[in-house]
Amino acid sequence: MISKFKQIFKDEWKDIFEIYKNFILSAGAQANDNLLLAFLEVGASLGERLFSIPAERFVEIGCGMAIPSLSLVKLGHKNVTAIDIEPKILSYAEAISKAAKCQLDLQCYDIFEKRPKLENNDMLIAEKPLSYKKAPLEVEYMIMNWCKIERYDFTLIPSVLKKDTIDSYSERCEKYQRRAKQVGFKVENKQACDQLPYRWLIAVKWSKSL
Repeated sequence: MISKFKQIFKDEWKDIFEIYKNFILSAGAQANDNLLLAFLEVGASLGERLFSIPAERFVEIGCGMAIPSLSLVKLGHKNVTAIDIEPKILSYAEAISKAAKCQLDLQCYDIFEKRPKLENNDMLIAEKPLSYKKAPLEVEYMIMNWCKIERYDFTLIPSVLKKDTIDSYSERCEKYQRRAKQVGFKVENKQACDQLPYRWLIAVKWSKSL
């Protein structure tokens, strides 16, 4: 199967990969090239899937390298914002954006202090959301509750926790899916790529269909 990442960024993927790899090394982490490409595949596959949903605007929070947002822009979406609290991470995201020849609106602030303003026909994206203030599960619950109350469609790729097995992670995704369906969302629960267990939950209710 053709890599979505290499397909979307067919002329730039090698440069993007090197920037991404340099960031991982600068953070003191270790990963082989195949694993890094798999992480990039998760974001690119999600971006491709979201591109088919007619949202007016996509807002990615805790964006990191912002691969889903960059994929949306590369595919032709004109209204995409990516937000992160860490300037260093955003500097790498900006470098990737330039390498990919994408015009992406990158913003630096703490969403716990200043929530981004969305409209009902926008979609919030949170890929493996983390925070130095809150535990991952707390962040995931907060995002879902926020979207339910404020009437936003959302996409969530839950983080894989150290204690997770493939089964427990899948069960948590199914629990999130049930809770969203209980309040009227249509939810797509799908594995993001073959190499990693991450699943996306695309929840739409207010103005779009899956």
